[in-house]
Amino acid sequence: MKKIVPLLLTLLLSSNAQIIDALAIDVEGEPITTLEIQAVAQKLQMSKQAAVETLIKDRLEKAAIKKANIQVSNAQVEAKIQAIASAKGLTQAKMQSLLAQQGLTWESYLAQVKTEMKKEIFFQQVILSTIQRPSDSELEEYYKAHQSDFANAPKQMSLVLYKSQTAAALQQAILNPIKPTMGVQKENILASSNELSPQLLNLINATPAKSFTKPINTGKGFIAYFVKSKGSSQGGFLSVKNAVTNRWLQEQRVKAGQDFLNKLKANAKIRVIRL
Repeated sequence: MKKIVPLLLTLLLSSNAQIIDALAIDVEGEPITTLEIQAVAQKLQMSKQAAVETLIKDRLEKAAIKKANIQVSNAQVEAKIQAIASAKGLTQAKMQSLLAQQGLTWESYLAQVKTEMKKEIFFQQVILSTIQRPSDSELEEYYKAHQSDFANAPKQMSLVLYKSQTAAALQQAILNPIKPTMGVQKENILASSNELSPQLLNLINATPAKSFTKPINTGKGFIAYFVKSKGSSQGGFLSVKNAVTNRWLQEQRVKAGQDFLNKLKANAKIRVIRL
């Protein structure tokens, strides 16, 4: 139930909203039409029954959000849209043009974004709040049960960056790293392996721990890294604890969302008129 229902579903339904349709199912006062079922089945390439289940979930979520009285201001919607446009490298005018090509008005898009934001807030406040953070022992047991899944998980690397305007000064610092070298700056770095560029990660992996990488000419000076540790020295669970935690939490989010939907459905008033 992460983000509860994708915006894609709302877009699919809006594109067919202008067609007069027959009521198929009533879910807690929220209608589902025969055209909606057909549109979702065709566009998402699923069976009619799967489309019905998807739409029932959508209506259950809308009813639950309405009951929870989740509020989102127009200013919050505007900020969200600006963030979406910025991430896609689009102006608002360009977004409006693209949406118009899909048969979607700007006003309906604003309404859909507001709905998605309410769903996200509801998910955070009502569902994620039920998840208890695991203890280290629970995470370690989870790691043991899924150890092969974390063979290539990101690891935290401890590095020292040496940089200088001249290759000679940098080489002198590499030969005698304990002694300060004039013209050479040092910076301690803690970075996850997935945060490094592929080229730098390959260089670090090819360099033994407690030693320097080969000097690199950046075009603006010279740098080298002293590899204090690459995460492998810890080994096992500790070296991938963050990845284990993220994976565990993601599974719990999915489970909590599904459990919540199941409870909603079990207690809901669902009336089938026609299918």
